[in-house]
Amino acid sequence: METVRLNGNRLSTKNEFIQTLTGQDLNSECNLSGVPFYYENGIVYTDTTDAHTLIFGNTGSKKTRNFCIPSVYTLGMAGESMIISDPKGEIYRNTSGFLAHKGYTIKTLNLREPEKSSRWNPLMLPYRYYKNGNADKAIEMISDLCAQLKAQVHSERDLYWENQAADLLMGMILMLFESEDDEKKIHMESIQRMRMYIEIEDTSETRSSIFWDLIRTFSENSLVRYKLASVYTLRNVEKTLNCVVSTFDSMLRSFIFNEKLMDLINANEIGFGKITEEKTALYLITPDEKTTYHFLISVFVKQCYENLIDKAKDCRNGILPIRVNFILDEFSNFPKIADMPAMISAARSRNIRFVLVVQSKQQLLAEYGDDAETIKSNCKNWVYLSCRELNLLKEIEQLCGSVEIDEREYPLLTITQLQRLQIGWEDSEALVLRSGIAPYISRVKDFSVYPQVGYDVYNIPLPWHEKVSCFSVLKCVHDKLTKELEETKDTPTIEDLFN
Repeated sequence: METVRLNGNRLSTKNEFIQTLTGQDLNSECNLSGVPFYYENGIVYTDTTDAHTLIFGNTGSKKTRNFCIPSVYTLGMAGESMIISDPKGEIYRNTSGFLAHKGYTIKTLNLREPEKSSRWNPLMLPYRYYKNGNADKAIEMISDLCAQLKAQVHSERDLYWENQAADLLMGMILMLFESEDDEKKIHMESIQRMRMYIEIEDTSETRSSIFWDLIRTFSENSLVRYKLASVYTLRNVEKTLNCVVSTFDSMLRSFIFNEKLMDLINANEIGFGKITEEKTALYLITPDEKTTYHFLISVFVKQCYENLIDKAKDCRNGILPIRVNFILDEFSNFPKIADMPAMISAARSRNIRFVLVVQSKQQLLAEYGDDAETIKSNCKNWVYLSCRELNLLKEIEQLCGSVEIDEREYPLLTITQLQRLQIGWEDSEALVLRSGIAPYISRVKDFSVYPQVGYDVYNIPLPWHEKVSCFSVLKCVHDKLTKELEETKDTPTIEDLFN
């Protein structure tokens, strides 16, 4: 007869599992909610704590239908704010009408159909920081944007050109911030207009080279001159300068040749501050068939998070009054978000929570390297649906522990059992690993059984887009030189001092 020793390891019972969660009647509003981990008779059981959640599931495992969309429903009943990455627009189609009915402010950053998007200017928030005296924060955000754009042309063979192009872009952005007081002229098209004045400076000619003249109006110790110093020294070296400018153009190609996208990022209708003041849902809709514009999502998430952290500093106890949930479907398909490990570590104490959805452990490692372990370890809830990745299966098998049978140890859940979790139409099996409780194989429901379905898609009223106005390099140089001449006239000469 077999002797079975559990070594303290076993699966949780249903009662043990749901006792660690909060029951929520889907027909009633509540104060707090979270990711639904169990559903029974119209009651959904969620984790209302500040714990982050990591969901593993390959294509077809119903990650979106069983977790992302239901999470929007449960959080919507609690009035919590959300930033939702939505690669197919599926989440928006199935939840926006419900959230509008609940009185949510709804915005979209729609990179699939830019003409249907709320507009968002990636330069606006750093510009406001810069003008308000927080240059360090502004420069950090500009650096993040330049790093994402540089990654679009990255080559391991020669980093010189992309580094020079990134410095040129950063210097031009700072030059724009220093020279322009009209917010409506702070955008990427102004940067593109500035670029048109970059040309080889021929010192033998008497005509001015406007771009280099503009640089010379800044003091030698200014940050603008520092970032543009190396490019400035190349102004007479035609071949090298042309290579730098060519790389710069490649970095901005995604903007330059897409008129609708340029229109989207030339103005700002998305205010991050509103997320903490009223219940808000921001949908980040991206094409799932190509990754060309995914870097904008990474920039958006980082800027939004940074602004929320600043807002929290001004709140009582440093905690946002409305919890903000980042539901990032296909998280590992987006370019690396700078400082993501630090972000996820610091978020909980500010009332910010992350739900990260990935297809595999390898995807996460490929994008974040050693930082992937930090991200994983900061997620107290793990959900496993389906996967063929052996490394992930082995890790989950080990996390579940083992049992002893006839003095031999066997996995509590084998790799074979993990691969046989059932995926159904209305309900599916999901392994839930939570801190402080034994593993549990839960039955989760497809969003179609939730009472929140059935609302028509919310059509965002798009404002009339006025024609964009741009920064004028010529006017700026003229005004600065005129001012210098006037100041020179007012300066007394030696003869004036002795007369």
